[in-house]
Amino acid sequence: MILVFFLWMVTVALLFRSRWKAKKIETEKQLVLECLEEGILSLDSEKKVQQVNYKASKLFNLSKRFLVGKRISSFEDNPLLEKGAALLEECMKRESILTDALSLEKNDYDLIAVPRDKKEGAILILQDKSAHAQVVKIGKDFIANASHELRTPITIIRGFAETLQDMPELPKEMVSEIMQKIVRSCERMDLLVKNLLTLTDLENLPALRFQNVDLVALLENCRHLLLAAHPSAQVSLEKERTPLMIRVDPDILELALMNLLENAVKYSPEPAQISIKIEEESERVNLIISDKGIGIPGENLETIFRRFYTVDKARSRRLGGAGLGLSIVKTIIEKHEGEISVTSELGRGSSFTLRLPNLA
Repeated sequence: MILVFFLWMVTVALLFRSRWKAKKIETEKQLVLECLEEGILSLDSEKKVQQVNYKASKLFNLSKRFLVGKRISSFEDNPLLEKGAALLEECMKRESILTDALSLEKNDYDLIAVPRDKKEGAILILQDKSAHAQVVKIGKDFIANASHELRTPITIIRGFAETLQDMPELPKEMVSEIMQKIVRSCERMDLLVKNLLTLTDLENLPALRFQNVDLVALLENCRHLLLAAHPSAQVSLEKERTPLMIRVDPDILELALMNLLENAVKYSPEPAQISIKIEEESERVNLIISDKGIGIPGENLETIFRRFYTVDKARSRRLGGAGLGLSIVKTIIEKHEGEISVTSELGRGSSFTLRLPNLA
């Protein structure tokens, strides 16, 4: 009797272990599916949706609960799903892998249908090619713009160098002026390269550099740095309390703040008048930097954060800008899971609002 009971217990334990392992494997498979960049939808032998990952439900703009268990042919008014359904049915009929493509407005998709063994259904793989095409375009534009920005100072340096070579008897005053222009062009190239390297570094920002920082103290430091470089500037700081702790990377956030403050001085008549205001919300801290400068035209407000974009190219070149400062600021704020926006009025100034999570 004891032996029988023992064997029964062992059998139950083995069965339980087998089911637990099967469930664990199924969970792991589901986790793998959810991590894929491609959308995955599987059908059973009755052409009903058996499984769908998050990416696929997002591409179809339908919830998993709405999709699972329904026949693939029952969905209407969804061009991507209809195209996928037709491809899956043809794939199951032919018992071979089929591919197709679909373009919808600004989005392009590749579809791959793969039949299962023993006619047990099929799997649909969706690839959104729009993001890839956008990345390629951004890369090409970035290279083209960087090349253009570097070509201008190089052309200036070469022209003046050839002038000095061909005309060695130029007056000292003219030689001095030419050398100053060569130095300024070199400084512009150096700044451009540094900014490009900064943008590259920001793309790979490690989270370990984030720490609890007093935002008020950080702003006070930025204020002193600005006044050291521009003594005539007038900078006010309005705060509700101090200290105000937030979790940030202090070095790159300071870089973003200094970029905004330097721009406020650069595009304002002397003496520049700048105000900094901190507003606290339950889960956010709003930081508003305003000036009384020349302002930004309304049609340019949506594009000023693009790389190499400048509202007034002649003024930017004269002041040594290459259109990367605000792009760097936007990248830094986004790395902090924040947002940046701007309002402006020509002749009256601009106001930049930074919304940062209050994580401390």
